[in-house]
Amino acid sequence: MKSSDQEPSKWKTYFRLLSYLKGLKGRFAVSILGFLIFAVSQPALAKVMEEIIDAIEKKDAEARWVLPFVAVGVFFMRGVGSFLGVYYNEFVGASVVTRVKKEVFEHLILLPASFYNETSQGLILHRLNNGVGQIQAAVTNALKILVKEGFTVICLLAYVFYLNWQLSLVFLVISPILAFIVSVSTKKLRKIAKKNEFIAGQLLQVSKELVSNYNVVRGFGAEEYEKKRYGFALSKAFKAQLKIRRISAVFSPFSQLIVAGAVAVIVFFILNPVFLENSTTGELVGYLTAVALLPKSLQQLSGINMIIQRGLIGAEQVFELLDTEPEQDCGQHEADQIEGRIEIRHLSFSYPGAEKPVLHDICFEVNPGEMVALVGRSGSGKSTLASLIFRQYRIDNGMIFIDGVDINDYKLVNLRTHIAAVNQNIALFEDTVRNNVAYGDAEYTDEQIRSALIRAHAAEFIDAMPEGLNTQIGENGIKLSGGQRQRLSLARAFLKNAPILILDEATSALDNESERIVTQAIDQLASDRTSLVIAHRLSTIMRADRLIVMDEGKVVELGTHDQLLSANGFYSKLYSSEYGMSG
Repeated sequence: MKSSDQEPSKWKTYFRLLSYLKGLKGRFAVSILGFLIFAVSQPALAKVMEEIIDAIEKKDAEARWVLPFVAVGVFFMRGVGSFLGVYYNEFVGASVVTRVKKEVFEHLILLPASFYNETSQGLILHRLNNGVGQIQAAVTNALKILVKEGFTVICLLAYVFYLNWQLSLVFLVISPILAFIVSVSTKKLRKIAKKNEFIAGQLLQVSKELVSNYNVVRGFGAEEYEKKRYGFALSKAFKAQLKIRRISAVFSPFSQLIVAGAVAVIVFFILNPVFLENSTTGELVGYLTAVALLPKSLQQLSGINMIIQRGLIGAEQVFELLDTEPEQDCGQHEADQIEGRIEIRHLSFSYPGAEKPVLHDICFEVNPGEMVALVGRSGSGKSTLASLIFRQYRIDNGMIFIDGVDINDYKLVNLRTHIAAVNQNIALFEDTVRNNVAYGDAEYTDEQIRSALIRAHAAEFIDAMPEGLNTQIGENGIKLSGGQRQRLSLARAFLKNAPILILDEATSALDNESERIVTQAIDQLASDRTSLVIAHRLSTIMRADRLIVMDEGKVVELGTHDQLLSANGFYSKLYSSEYGMSG
C-alpha cells in the first residue's frame, strides 16, 4: 500500500479510537492537566537551580529560608501532576479497552456462520486479545509518554528560548532531521508490524490446535510434526519481531546522537569567553540544567513511535472485525407457538466463495409430529440442509417455510426458539452441569433441569457426582464420557422443549451400550415433535416415518424404508452396501 493511501487510514483509525472517549472526557482532561503540571515543574527545577547558584555566589544566607521550601514545592507539584496524569490516563485507557473488548465480543456473537468458516480461530482470538491489548498500549503508555514528555519538551524549549533564543535556535535546525527519521521508521514499522500480526495469529492457531487435539497428536505420533509446525511459525514471528527491534534499536540512539550533538553545540557556545563574561553562573547553570533535561524527554518520545504504530495496526484489525457485516435479520414475524410443519421448495445453495452448489432444487415437506430421516453418503448435503433450517446461511435460491411462513420472515431469535438441535459434535462449556443444561436461559428452575436430565437418562450419573448440578464438567465436557456428554446435550433439548428437533448423527460416535441409552432418550424426545434426523445407523433409519434419500446435493428418492427397498433404486443399493443386506 502506498503511503498516500496509508495516511488517511491512520487518521481515520485514530479518530475512531478517540470516539471511545465518550463519557471520559472529564477524566481525560484531568490526566492532561496532571501531565501539564508535571511538564511545568521541569523548567521550574532549572529555575530553582539558577536561584540556588546565584544565592551561593552572592553569599545570600537569607535564601536558606525560602529556596528549600520552593524546591520541596516544585517536587510536590511534580508528584501531584504525575499522579493525576498517570492514574487518570490509566483509567481512561483501561475504560477504552474494556469498551472495545465488550463491543468486539458482542459483535462476534452476531457474525454469520460464513465468517467463522472462513476465519481461523487463532486469528479471531488474536484480534480479540492481542489486538485490543495493543490498543491499550497505544492509549495508555504511548499517550502518557506523548503528553507527559511532549509537554515537558515544549515547556523546556519555551524556557530555554526565553533565556537565550539565539543559542536555542539549534533545536530548530535538528527538528526537520528528527521528523525525517520518524517518517522513514514509521513506514518500515507499519509494513513489518502488519505482517507480524498475521504471523502471530497463525502462531496462536497452531497452539490452540495442539491443546484442542492433543489426543489426536499423540495417537498418530505427530509430536515431531507439530514441533516443526510450531517452530516454523515461531521462526517467522521471531524474524518479524527482530526487524521491528532492529529499526527501533537504530532509530533511538541515532535520534539521541542528533540531540546530543545539538547540546554539544550549545555547550560550545556557552563556554565562549564573550558569553561567559556576559552571563552569571546561575543563569548558565539554569540554562544548562534545562538543556540537560531535554534529551531524556526526547528519548522517551522517540520510543513511542513503535507503540503507536502497533496500536494503530491493532486498532485497524479490530475495527476490520467490527466492520464485518453481522448476521442479517430482516424478519418481523414472531410466533408464540408453532405446529412444526416444514416445507422446502426448490432450494439450491452454495457456500460463500464456493464454485459448485452444495444443494440442487430440494423439494419436500415434513408434517407436524413426523420423523423424517435424511439418508445419503457423506458429502451429499444433509448437514448443510439442516443448517439452512436454522438460517445459519442466507438463502438466495428457493424457500423454506415453517407453518407456512418463509423462515426469512421470522425474527431470527424467534425462529431459533422453535428449533432444538443435537449434533454429533457436542458443544459443552467449561461450566456447571446446571448452566450447560439450562444454557441460554437462567430462568429455568432446578426442578425443570432435573426433569430434563431424567428424561435424557442423565440423572443417574449426575446424582453420583459429589456436587450434583454444581459439578464443573471441564472444557467441552472433558470430564464426562462420550455417552454422558451426549445425554447432557439431549437434556438441553428436552429443557428447551422446541416443536422442531434436528438430530445430526447424534449416536454415530457412541458405543453400543451408550447408543442404546441415548436412543431411548431420543425416542422420547422425538415422540411429540417434528423431527429431522440425519442418520447413518440402521436403528435410526428404521424408526423414521419417512426417508429422504440424498446424493450429490439432490433428493433422489422419498418414501418409507420398505417402499424404497421394494423400489430397488438408489436407496436399496446404498442400504446393501452400508449394511450388507439386500431388499
